[in-house]
Order: sequence, then C-alpha cells, then structure tokens
Amino acid sequence: MSEIARFSDDEHVPGVRPAGQERSRALQDKFVVAARQMLLRTNMKDLPIPVLAKAAGSSVGGFYSRFESKDALFELMRTQMFTEHLKIHDEYLDPDTFEGESHLVVSATFVDLMLRIFSGPWRGVLRETFTRVLDNPDTWAPMQRRFEYLRDRIIPLYKNRVENRDGLEERVAIALQFLLSVFDNEMMNPNLEFRIGDPRFRFYLVQSFDNLVVGDFAMPPARRGGAAPNDAH
Repeated sequence: MSEIARFSDDEHVPGVRPAGQERSRALQDKFVVAARQMLLRTNMKDLPIPVLAKAAGSSVGGFYSRFESKDALFELMRTQMFTEHLKIHDEYLDPDTFEGESHLVVSATFVDLMLRIFSGPWRGVLRETFTRVLDNPDTWAPMQRRFEYLRDRIIPLYKNRVENRDGLEERVAIALQFLLSVFDNEMMNPNLEFRIGDPRFRFYLVQSFDNLVVGDFAMPPARRGGAAPNDAH
C-alpha cells in the first residue's frame, strides 16, 4: 500500500471519525488508497460504497466506522493530497538547488513539478476537485490558495535570472495561470492530441512558460472585431 501523508492529531476533517488506534488508521488508509485508485477511472458520485469497501478489503460497516459519508472521505483525501503536494513543492523548489542555474532550468523544473503532480497517484482526486467546482464554487478556495502559494514561491527564483524585471510578478502569474489551465484541460479532456506522457507536451510547456516569464516578446497588434471583453455590456 502506498504511503499516506499524515497530518497532526489536532487537525480533523469533519465527518471523519478520529483514528486513535493504529488499526483504525490502517483501515482509514486502506479506504483512501482504494478510493484514490478508483477515482482514476470514475468519480465519487458513481462509486458505490459496497464496491469501494470491497476494493479496500473491508465492508460497508467498516466504511461507516471511519467516515460519515463519501464526501467526508473525499475531504480527507484532498487534505492528504495537499499535504503530500507541499512536500513535493519543497523538494523541487528549494532555492539552493538553483545556484548558478538559468531561468530556463527554473522553468523546466517547475513544469516537471507539475507533471509529477498531475500524473501522480492523486490525479483522480485532482480531477474530482475540479469537477466539484462546477456545483460548489466554494471548493475552489484551496485551489486558489495553491495558486497564490506557488506564485509567491517561484517569483524569487526568477528575480536575479531575467533581465526584464518590470512586471515580473504579473508575467509569472499569467504564466502560472496558463500552465495550470493546460494541465487541467489535459486532465479533464481525454481527446486531446498531446497527453501528459508525451515528451512534446513537456517541451512546449517549458518553452511557453519560460517565454512568458522572461517577457522577451513584442506587443500584439490592436484587437480586431469590436470591443474588448471588459468593455462588453
């Protein structure tokens, strides 16, 4: 069974029954691992609890001994996913590892970080998170915090590596928005030509992300076709 990220005893996800004993924690982890694997192929609303319990090597009663509902299980999974992803962020974005490296190395490393996260074991939980935003906009808040956290971590990595520092923060923000949108689209749409395992996917993402951050481009011509979006009524 894959290792599950732990969180401190004073943190509690509503609807998840406290797991005081190692046996209870082990059962909780079995349900998380089973659901995480099954969400790669389906979504939470279409996942019957008896099917999930069988995959976890437990029972329906075992499920309800740990969770009040599937939503509670999902919130626990999402909490653990973000905990694990923070560790990966620290691994990839340690400023000391970029000593003497160029901005292109920073950009390639960040794209590789996103490749690892979006192709990793929590991929189905990420997709479920984005799916739920359509029905419950409040679920977007953790994703927004993740965006702001990543933005604030990578801006300092570029400050001494790019010549054009005017507007750097804005360029990093739009580059990050672009990159995450591409990954989200790849995750949600199975019919795209370029998939996450394709080396060309990585190549073009690195080049595009780095070019946006560096800001070495000409201004586009004036907009055609009427008013800009902000001017529309």
